[in-house]
Amino acid sequence: MTIEAALCFIFNGDKVLLIYKKKGFGKGKLNGVGGRVEKGESLEETAKREVLEEVNLKVDNLEHVGILEFYSASPQPDWRVYVFKTHTVEGIPMESEEAKPLWFKIDEIPYDLMWEDSRIWLPLLLKGKKFKGKFWFDKNYSKMLKYEIEELS
Repeated sequence: MTIEAALCFIFNGDKVLLIYKKKGFGKGKLNGVGGRVEKGESLEETAKREVLEEVNLKVDNLEHVGILEFYSASPQPDWRVYVFKTHTVEGIPMESEEAKPLWFKIDEIPYDLMWEDSRIWLPLLLKGKKFKGKFWFDKNYSKMLKYEIEELS
């Protein structure tokens, strides 16, 4: 069964907020803020809730910019992730049990500390493009095997 999730990238001037994932899937990696859709939630509600829970920020004016599907051992995607971005944020990022928030200059994003697929689609997000991507990993999600990426208009 495919897990649906939302991922939010928060911008402030020439910086983007990433989190260092402290536990769970993706532990030890940097990523945008996000998590699984809960029953009865819209994708935007999920993104807002996850940002509040993980880094104690309120976000608004979310723009849906992409859909990412991740595959490993099954022909069905393991994850379907809806990607949002925003410049509308209220509060000061705070560390939680799950995430440590870190600001990075857009031209200094440490891709080597992120999921391998981020090198493919995150530059599109940073250029203001919309996209759809499919990424195939080995069964442990330790290595990306192949991908398809499409810019949307």
